[in-house]
Amino acid sequence: MQNRMDGKLILLYTLLVLQVFIVMIYVISTPKSEYDLSTTRNPVSFIDTQTVQVPTYNQIKLKIPKPTTLTISEEIKLKDTRTLEFFIIKNQTACWKDGLDNDKIKNTENELELDRCICKPGWHGVDCGEPEVVWRAIMASKQNIKLTRRRTSRRLIYVFSVHDFNSAIAEVIVEELYNVVDLFVICDYSNSEENFKHKLAKGLLEGHQSKIFYININSGGGKTARKPKRVISQFIWDKISVQVKNIKHDDIYVMTDSEEILNLRALMFLKVYDGWPQPIGFRLRWSVFGFFWRHPLKTTITVGACTVGFLYNAFRSNALVLSQLSDETSERDNLGLVIGDLNHYGGWYCHYCQSPANIVNLLEREGKNKVPDGTKNLDVAFIEDIIGGGVWIDGKINLLRAYKSHESYFAPETVIANPFKYDWLVDNFYAKLDYY
Repeated sequence: MQNRMDGKLILLYTLLVLQVFIVMIYVISTPKSEYDLSTTRNPVSFIDTQTVQVPTYNQIKLKIPKPTTLTISEEIKLKDTRTLEFFIIKNQTACWKDGLDNDKIKNTENELELDRCICKPGWHGVDCGEPEVVWRAIMASKQNIKLTRRRTSRRLIYVFSVHDFNSAIAEVIVEELYNVVDLFVICDYSNSEENFKHKLAKGLLEGHQSKIFYININSGGGKTARKPKRVISQFIWDKISVQVKNIKHDDIYVMTDSEEILNLRALMFLKVYDGWPQPIGFRLRWSVFGFFWRHPLKTTITVGACTVGFLYNAFRSNALVLSQLSDETSERDNLGLVIGDLNHYGGWYCHYCQSPANIVNLLEREGKNKVPDGTKNLDVAFIEDIIGGGVWIDGKINLLRAYKSHESYFAPETVIANPFKYDWLVDNFYAKLDYY
């Protein structure tokens, strides 16, 4: 028994010695840490608060982005562009790039011997440069229109107005037409500190501001804004003609209302070709509250495009006359060409495409501050209800439902391409349960 106890003790002592030996080996073989190597005799350092200088508010130079919009004190020069940039040469034949069906050409047996342009669906003409909406307008006019391609494209000046509540549609206009328009003239009727210029300075349309010429109609105490429309129209034209130093008689002048977005392909056609009659009218798809509802009348006509020379010679530079030619009873007599029909549109009229609160404010300005039955004041809840149910402002006329899935002219391309940014214009947030 005693021998067994001695054996156990010897085993325990042996294990204890081995553990001590292993610990010693570990300590000896482990290298010193970087912290130990870099420390000095006094390893803890203290911050000398006396030498740290904290800049005061006045010493901080904030980098405030400066707006790049053109003010009325700056000189504007429009650039010329050769139309050949928009065409591709196929066997010595100039074909419109966007209208050319390259896939069908590649499948042609004798591609190298092909001496004509093969157009995509929706494009027409010898060079595939006539979009469907323009081609149909020319056919419907029954005029002997002979088109010729220009060497240098016309410059396009696009004038439209903004107020306190429609900055979103203004953003759609600029984004949609940026590659076609040479100069946007934005006429601001807002008398608020949060006007459109303030929004531009905060970064709205930051990548597009180099083409924006801003005019504050309410400057000088709002005297100009209270004058008749013909005076305002002349005021705008005078500002443009003074600031645009190299304006030409064949440049295009477009003037639309704040909620109208013209067809970019139609405008591009006007820039590239000669021979179209003037002035130009646009039949617009009439959307309400967003592009998800349509007015029962389906379309409306706006008149707003002609050359500067035509404007000067016919109307003595007063573009207001253009807006007075939109009487549909005699549109063919007054207008040289109407672009758009009931299936192919010359653009979009997005009526009351604003938030419910902004719609209420706008209707109150128009003197419509009561619900249709006159029992109570018009409020946000009423607007939300008629948007959801698809009813016109009068509470009686039912709107037509639009479907983005199978309507090619449902909305402008920039709206379709940015569904998250413009979701409120595409989807009815106040829809009833049976909307979908």
